[in-house]
Amino acid sequence: MSEPGAGLRRGPAQPVETAAVAGAGGPFGVAAVAGAGGPFGVAAVVESGGPFQMAAGAESSGPDKSGGPDQSGGPEESGGLGESDGLREADGPAEGSRGPAGSAGPERGAAASAPGPAASARRKLRPEHYDFFAGGAGEETALRENERAFGRLALLPRVLRGGADLGTRVSVLGREWQAPLFVSPTAFHRLAHPDGELATARAAAATGIPLVTSMAATTAVADVVAAAREADSEALVWFQLYPQPEHEVTAELVRRAERAGCRALVVTVDSPVFGRRTRDLRNGFHDLPPGLAAENMRDLPGAAPGSTRDIAMWPAGWDDLARLRELTDLPVVLKGVLHPEDARTAVEQGVDALLVSNHGGRQLDAAPASVEALPAVVEAVAGRVPVLMDGGVRRGTDIALALALGARAVGVGRPVLWALATGGEDGVREVLTALREDFTHVLTLCGGRRPEDLTADQVVPRGLPYRPGGPGRGERAW
Repeated sequence: MSEPGAGLRRGPAQPVETAAVAGAGGPFGVAAVAGAGGPFGVAAVVESGGPFQMAAGAESSGPDKSGGPDQSGGPEESGGLGESDGLREADGPAEGSRGPAGSAGPERGAAASAPGPAASARRKLRPEHYDFFAGGAGEETALRENERAFGRLALLPRVLRGGADLGTRVSVLGREWQAPLFVSPTAFHRLAHPDGELATARAAAATGIPLVTSMAATTAVADVVAAAREADSEALVWFQLYPQPEHEVTAELVRRAERAGCRALVVTVDSPVFGRRTRDLRNGFHDLPPGLAAENMRDLPGAAPGSTRDIAMWPAGWDDLARLRELTDLPVVLKGVLHPEDARTAVEQGVDALLVSNHGGRQLDAAPASVEALPAVVEAVAGRVPVLMDGGVRRGTDIALALALGARAVGVGRPVLWALATGGEDGVREVLTALREDFTHVLTLCGGRRPEDLTADQVVPRGLPYRPGGPGRGERAW
């Protein structure tokens, strides 16, 4: 890779990605960003990293924040992504406002009088940067379905359960979390705000929410952890990792995460090749602006001193995961598992937790929504390891639905990016606090006192009959 800019290695024998839209010239494998979540709207969850064709950049003053929605060179945004009320942007403006954070489903309320967070962020960001954060693969079907799938589900509340000692704490990998919520890994935060990942880390720590920092962050992992620990000396930070074809590169990344004080590795396994990101192809967005780089990729084995390496996407195997396990005593969380048989194999291979995710709709556009894949993975795991989930989580009801279907905790990403773009550290802190408070409210309305009180028999499909006589305790209702 040369500086400035970065090429992205596609790994052995990968096909060239051609433009999916008229006018998008040639192979640009720009990858993903963003992860899921936040209480008020954001397009779908994505995860960090992803195939990035932009690892390095010449040093300068950082990204230009000019531009706006009128100038976007991206493709037509299927479903009006980012242009609705900002709660379920993927449903599109034609389907109406989503109303307050606790509402559910499209077409439920008067049109919002103020723009939602995604629309506000869009006005702050360069068009190609907004599209990078907001977009998905192909026709963005998986992106939209991540959110819409939640709108197709309802919660059956329980009544007269008594008890005033409400609590939201959950235990994950030996640590007690204040709420069943974490910040999913998302890349390139300095495209959204000059303080980038440092602001996100401080805000997450201040609200007691664990942070998964991305391998493709524009701030090195050691600095991210240090910022989090400034706000809270016990702040929990995990490191998201794409295993690299060169074992020595993977080993050095793991050692850096350990030295920084990360408490777990989140290993993304759903990217043997790049997803075709239509918006990035059309925008010709394949490099970071001057002054920004994927800092975790700097000074790695095989790179010239002071330079960065590309993040390679390649078809790793179970043997590569075994070699990774030999490198570290940190817990390993496998991210991107959707098939129950893969979940069983992962547990047998000694993985410590699973994260059900479709990469925020940025890899396989035909993939199911994360919440649709969740129940089968939970059943396959059978309680042997914690199951986490991200993708489409935008409000407290979404968290409650995922927990009722077996998730221990859920991740949010794009809402964090929109909040960062519009309000910096304060904005991220506010959105995480609002989402946590909304979940507490929903938990109480469902008759629960603890997250584990939410059960699968409380989840029913909207508009369809469920089992005559109702479901048995703990059973799904359809």
